[in-house]
Amino acid sequence: MISGLLDVISPTVITIIFFAILFFGLASGYHVAFVMGFIGLALGSILLGVPQTINYMYTNGYSKLMSYTFLCVPMFYFMGTMLVQSGVTDALYDSLYMVLGRLRGGLAVSTVALGAVLAACIGVISAAVSLLTIVSLKPMIKRGYSKSLASGTIAAGGGLGILIPPSVMLVIYGPLANVSVGKLFMGAIFPGILLAGLYSIYILVRSHLQPGVAPAVPTEELATIPAARKLSMLATSALPPVLLIFSVLGVILLGIAPPTEAAGVGALAATLIVVAKGKFNFGVL
Repeated sequence: MISGLLDVISPTVITIIFFAILFFGLASGYHVAFVMGFIGLALGSILLGVPQTINYMYTNGYSKLMSYTFLCVPMFYFMGTMLVQSGVTDALYDSLYMVLGRLRGGLAVSTVALGAVLAACIGVISAAVSLLTIVSLKPMIKRGYSKSLASGTIAAGGGLGILIPPSVMLVIYGPLANVSVGKLFMGAIFPGILLAGLYSIYILVRSHLQPGVAPAVPTEELATIPAARKLSMLATSALPPVLLIFSVLGVILLGIAPPTEAAGVGALAATLIVVAKGKFNFGVL
């Protein structure tokens, strides 16, 4: 029966069915993971049979998740959580806001820049998007930014976490595809930075063509702080994230440790940043 179905139903038809059900499932409001998991299980059971589908799920799913490499995933989550608790991200956005605020579309460019930094510090999209929303959405809307541009900027900037190392997605993909996670990290750095740059260029060009969607911050709002002071604040606020990025990516690129051990170093570095900021306590831990 199964071979008969595979002979009748072409891969193209199966793909169309997959995306049709996927679209309907997402439109219904269910979580993406549940929708895709159900589709895969259902189509696999119909086309391959239940025993073979369950065996495939174990050999390519559960057994892979038990691999040593995946130990870095919870440590990256921990690292991102501790970074948020330290308040470093708020200070960095405020500094970027003061430096780029006078530029038309500057707040949106600051959001993309912060998204790139968060991607390199956290590697988790949900955490990056949530944090960008909390930090940057209200200031942009307050200063007359288009709601579509503001929300799109946050989604794009937060989405950089899927590409810029240490990306959890790359950590998961590596073992499944039998590819070195360290090499994936090295290969994804430039495309991630390039994508952030293209986002920024789009924002600046659109802000120039449509001034109403991203007005510049009034000069008097930022005039009280000297330019040298702004640059000094930016350098000071950027130092902790730079140290955190180097603690993870630096040890990988220099060949000191693989991603799993590097994630442990990053978790420790993030904790030390919280301690240095005077915000460490048992509740935070």
